[in-house]
Amino acid sequence: MSSKILQNETIRDFYLRHDITPTNELGHFNISFIEDLDNCVIEPIPFIRRSYYKVSLLKGKYKVHYSDKTYSIKKQALVFSNPSIPYNWIPLEGKHSGVYCLFTPEFFHQFGAIDDYAVFQANGKHILELEEDQFLKVENCFKKMEETFNSNYLHKFDQLRNLIFEIVHLGTKLAPQTNNYKTNGESSTRITEAFLELLEHQFPIEAMDQKLTLSSPSDFASNLSLHVNYLNRILKKTMGSSTSELIRDRILREAKILLKHSSATISEIAYLLNFKEVTHFSNFFKKSEGITPSDFRKV
Repeated sequence: MSSKILQNETIRDFYLRHDITPTNELGHFNISFIEDLDNCVIEPIPFIRRSYYKVSLLKGKYKVHYSDKTYSIKKQALVFSNPSIPYNWIPLEGKHSGVYCLFTPEFFHQFGAIDDYAVFQANGKHILELEEDQFLKVENCFKKMEETFNSNYLHKFDQLRNLIFEIVHLGTKLAPQTNNYKTNGESSTRITEAFLELLEHQFPIEAMDQKLTLSSPSDFASNLSLHVNYLNRILKKTMGSSTSELIRDRILREAKILLKHSSATISEIAYLLNFKEVTHFSNFFKKSEGITPSDFRKV
């Protein structure tokens, strides 16, 4: 069983979809302006995961589906997206314009840890409504990007990385991360990081051969060679939540994505998330959301 249930777009797919000539530089950086398009021209982008990062400055009204949540952009916003989180945006009434840059993970190889910033993390804030002065500041950065990208400057890609970081820093200051774990000593920090890495490594689920293998506190404790109670105490101290709660929340987030945006049946989703019976999955979902998976899918 290896059939795809949620599509993943590569940067080559993106270039093909938009009829853009791909760059051959490491990291495939590119920038594009969207000029005053109306609803007849600008189309909704599909809800899929992408193998590249994208930073967008949007002007106009949009509905954005990001992971398991839906946001409304009323006037103008800065949007950060990374390869692990599926999303799409749908233009609403009125005029739309903007600009975006995109690049693969290789673009920042040995040049700063871009994943460390809240705007690119799962629990960060990725969609930021901007005041007019903030919009103009970010727009100016993108204009500098376009000028640099089209230049013959020898070190232009280093300059482009700096301009991206300028926007990332602005976004991080507008929406600082609030859910980061507390540091409680080197050992506790190391264990917490190892647990979170194990948890996230199982996602995203995109095909029928990607069934979860770690889904209980004892699974993680065994993998980390720790007593289950000790792991729970560490996570309660550093994250403010128990091992079970952290696992539950992550599985629930993936369940919502699969229910809303994948072709998998509810029975298949239950199987992929390592529930022995579909009724167990339905009870788990209803207990957290107050609604059955089938009803959630219809909303």
